[in-house]
Amino acid sequence: MVSIMQDAMLELHDVSYHWPGASQTFGPISQRIAPGRFVALIGPNGAGKSTLLKLIAALWRPDTGEVIVNHQNVLTLTAAQRARQISFVPQTLDTSFDLTVREVVELGGLNRLSWRDRLQFRPSVSPSQLESTLRRTEVWHLQDRAFTTLSGGEAKRTLLACALMQEAPLLLLDEPTAHLDPGHAMKFLDLVRAKVDAGELTVLMAYHDLTTVGLYADELWVMDQGQLILTGAAADVLPHPMIRQIYDVDFIPLVHPRTKRPMLIFP
Repeated sequence: MVSIMQDAMLELHDVSYHWPGASQTFGPISQRIAPGRFVALIGPNGAGKSTLLKLIAALWRPDTGEVIVNHQNVLTLTAAQRARQISFVPQTLDTSFDLTVREVVELGGLNRLSWRDRLQFRPSVSPSQLESTLRRTEVWHLQDRAFTTLSGGEAKRTLLACALMQEAPLLLLDEPTAHLDPGHAMKFLDLVRAKVDAGELTVLMAYHDLTTVGLYADELWVMDQGQLILTGAAADVLPHPMIRQIYDVDFIPLVHPRTKRPMLIFP
């Protein structure tokens, strides 16, 4: 695969949003992610992490401001154009369609087909590419299973496979390791981290586990009550006093003995 680092970029310009029925307002937020970075959104429940991801993915429309991906306002793009720029792995995917795992993953390649190809029912991905992606995300043995019968962890790995099949430069992850056992969670994040290191992805991930977030993310964005309150390198943000304040926990900062990356543990 050709490196697309030069194409991947996210810019937020005064992005704000008003949750229906709520007095609290999200934002405004202005921030930028450089190409080829792995950024994690952290913060307590209800901080606005999922809201920010949905605004970036154009699932929700901001009240003010602009979301720019690869120098283009996401709201000016067609759905197919957005799919070539952004892939999104949500917390859950509710679907009534009786698709198999293989069919769900194949959907990720539709953004590369012309309308003529679609009318002629041409395959969206090659068999070898499909097999490689199914094996890397460890759902090869599930390919003929109905997506609706999967466990939460199996469904999450299938959605990652679909997102990787898009080959979009920006990957959004919303609590990607929820429902995953520790082994699959580590393999999931190892795979994403490897693609960042290879120059294939820029990643923004909403994440709860402060013990492991610093092992993968280059930068952390800290959110609380709809506001972005702290940003910086993981090594600088995790030991910051504000982390203890917003979580109301007196975490103990550590350095991983092998990787030398920052960690937090409970006292």
